[in-house]
Amino acid sequence: MRTLLFLAALAIFSSCSVTRNISTEGFSIDGNTVSYKGAPMATLVGIEFALDNGKFVREMTFKLMKGSDNSVINNLIVFLHDKHPDYEIEVEIDVERFNELK
Repeated sequence: MRTLLFLAALAIFSSCSVTRNISTEGFSIDGNTVSYKGAPMATLVGIEFALDNGKFVREMTFKLMKGSDNSVINNLIVFLHDKHPDYEIEVEIDVERFNELK
């Protein structure tokens, strides 16, 4: 009975994952730069340590490079979260480029 409850709970939590069906193929990391299909896409610009809602959190901030493929930003976040699961991942976009993402 416990096994059945465990499997049911696992199925529920697995199906609720926001990142489950997002592909991370084509991404690679070289130093502080993340590339997509061989083209540099984002670079690490900061690491933050904070106290947030009574919890210590660590965060990595990446900045999109000009000419990057903006259609795979969510994929980039999932890729980076898979590589650094103990960190919250942020992607920074220049305000001037924001309209490109709409």
